Formats: sequence, C-alpha cells, structure tokens
Amino acid sequence: MQGGTSFRMRAGQLFCACDSDGLPLAVGREPDRASIRVMALAFALSVLAQILTVSVLPLVSAPLAPSPQAVAWPYIALLAGGALSSFPASILLDLFGRRAAFALGASLGLAGGMMSYWAVMHGQYIGLVIGVAWLGMAQGFGLFYRHAGAMASQGGAGMVFAAGTGAALLAPLLMAAMDALAGPLAAAGVLALAGLVYLLTLGVAIRLPARKIGHDGGEARPARPARAVIFGATALAGLAWAVMTGVMAHAPLVMVGCGIGFSASAAAMALHLMSMYAPGLVIGRWVAAWGGLRVSLSGLGLLLAGAVLLSVQTAFLGLSVALAVAGAGWGIATIGASAWLHQEAQPSPTQLAFHDMVLFLAAIAGAASLGF
Repeated sequence: MQGGTSFRMRAGQLFCACDSDGLPLAVGREPDRASIRVMALAFALSVLAQILTVSVLPLVSAPLAPSPQAVAWPYIALLAGGALSSFPASILLDLFGRRAAFALGASLGLAGGMMSYWAVMHGQYIGLVIGVAWLGMAQGFGLFYRHAGAMASQGGAGMVFAAGTGAALLAPLLMAAMDALAGPLAAAGVLALAGLVYLLTLGVAIRLPARKIGHDGGEARPARPARAVIFGATALAGLAWAVMTGVMAHAPLVMVGCGIGFSASAAAMALHLMSMYAPGLVIGRWVAAWGGLRVSLSGLGLLLAGAVLLSVQTAFLGLSVALAVAGAGWGIATIGASAWLHQEAQPSPTQLAFHDMVLFLAAIAGAASLGF
C-alpha cells in the first residue's frame, strides 16, 4: 500500500468496532458540519437532562435527607460526579473516539436517572446520592461535546454550546407536562425522564460520523497550548462556574423570600437558563474579532455585574433581569475560555480533563459558599 492511501475493502478484512477518532492516524473525515450537528443535538439533550435534574433535586432531597445539613449532599454529589468523570471522559475520547466515549457517558446518565427515580419512590437517601452522582458523571462526559466541536472546526464549540438554548426552552414545558400527568409523583418522574433523555442522547451519540482510517504518514505531534494559556483559561472559567452555581443556589431562596410564586420563579429560571447558552449563537464572531481571552474577561465582568444586581433586587422584574445578565455572562466567559484554550494549539487529553475537573470543583465551592 502506498503512503497516505486509504485501506481498501477486501475479503477477511477486520476493523475495530470503535471509530478511529483521536487515534494517531492520518484520517479522511466526514464533513465537519455533519459531525457538529450531531454533537449539537447530543449536547442539547445532555443539557436538557441536566436542567431537569437540577430543577427537582432540592424537592426530592429535602424529604429524604436524614438532617437539614444533608439536603445539599445530592447536589454536591452531582457536581462531584462530573469532576470525577473528567479524566476518564477525556482519556476514553482520545483512545476510543467520540462515538464510544459519549455513548458510555449517556449510558451512565440512563442508569443514574433510573436509580434516582427508584430511590425517591422507595425513600432511599443513599440511593438518591448514588443515582445523582451517576447523572453527574454523564454531565461530565456531555461537557466534552464543546471541546469536540472546537476540534472539529473553528467556531464549532460555540455552535454546540448554542444548542443548549433549545433545551432551556423545552425543560419547563416537559416539567409542566409531568406535573399534570403525575401530580405528587412529578418530581420523581422528572428524574426518570432525565434518564430517558440520556437514552435519546445515547442513540444520537452512536450516530456520530466515524473517521476513515488511513496510513499514518508519520505526521508531527500537534502543538500544545502554553501553560499560561491552560491555567489562565481554567482560572477564568472556574471563577465563572463558582459564581454561577452560587447565583443558582441563592436565587430560588431570594425569590421565595420576596413572595414570588412558583410559576413566576420557574419563568425567571427558564429565562436565566436560556441566557446561559444563547451567546453561543454569536460568540464565534466575537472570538474571531477580539480573541478568546478578551471575550472571556468581558463575560466574567457581565456575570459579576449580574450577581451584584441580584443581591439588591426584590421585585420579579429586577430579579429576572439580574438572572438573565448573570446567565449570559457565564456563557460568554465559559465559551471564551474554551476558545482561548483551543485558539492556537490542540490541548492534550490530560489538559482538557484538568480544565473541566477544575470547573466542577469550582462549582462545588461556589454552591457551598456563595449559595448561602
């Protein structure tokens, strides 16, 4: 076979069951746009499952917790699961490709949703913590869709991230439908629904375009980002995640204290969630014009402004605006940092895993401190 020529089909030829994404081979890929569309859909489903889980977690945790202090542990388990899965997700993505790694993550989400539903229905607090931790692991895998999009094409991370906007719009409708259908059991039903959403994600993940294996022409190893870029992008995104989880833990309590009803609070949170992912629709142009670092810094400033605004608001309109501003700032800061990370070099699996693990650890710190 001549160097650079693709393998030809022949009798008795064997292929690995895994797609060749990430392997050190010269590859002729399917069109990037087709891959990004599939990743965007899978990421949207992952975000939908995440929103459903977080929305009902306080409601199902409180009755099962053995003490008031234990109410927060399921939410911490969700974030800890994401942190623990960061390194396995990145390494599996590199060794076995997108299709196998993302399918495994979705499988964890399906198991976690079913486990959480069983635990709530049977009053098992420990079972809930375990099930939610599995859901968090699935979330950790799902977060890598934005990295895969960035590797597929310039601006791909923003396109994938923007798909979460649709999930933010759909989640309240699904929760309302479950409330009408299941009544007092709606919260448990939503956890089961989150697991079923991951089942859909599994079906989408296995449809990711495989890369066609070719001969390795001995191409040089890709350039890696400088340490300053790795630590700088991680610090900016980590700070954004810490403030954001603090805002999300604090806002529902503020709205209850201000006498805002459940439906109005749900509408404000839906606007907030939509604002978190909507910047992905336009952020590619901003990154191209100003660079990932400046975009991330501007997003962090917007997030801090929203957090300060939230602390002085007592009316529904003011709180809704503050949540929308904070959500948009988080999205801009997160994707800007990711774009900076991928802008001039290709991060290694270890660097990507470190980046995402710090985000989840920062989220735990934010929820445990700023949330109070």
